Amino acid sequence: MQRTVLIIEDEKLIIVSTQMVLEAAGFRVESATNGEDGIKQARMQAPDLILLDVMMPGIDGWETLTRLKRDRDTSDVPVVVFTAREHARGHQKSAEMGAADYFRKPFEPDELIELVEKHVG
Repeated sequence: MQRTVLIIEDEKLIIVSTQMVLEAAGFRVESATNGEDGIKQARMQAPDLILLDVMMPGIDGWETLTRLKRDRDTSDVPVVVFTAREHARGHQKSAEMGAADYFRKPFEPDELIELVEKHVG
């Protein structure tokens, strides 16, 4: 069975590049360009993993993560905070909020595949 990754990211170029890498590795990829749509898609599609950007218009990644973890339909889906900002507080905050991991972009394709496989088995 093909595993599904949902990317919640407002930058189209990041979505396209991430999608290309993951599809080449055999994953099915869905995307949403904002938190509200991402939450809706997560409820409807039950992805195996969510890659979640922090800086987005509308509700940011932190609020999106909070809502995903509070919703019984999405609370068990592993979420990886996917951000261009690298700082210790982000790692700590994402862990405290229930994220499975914290990953920096831009990324190396092999590192992304390894991360996704780690969380979806």
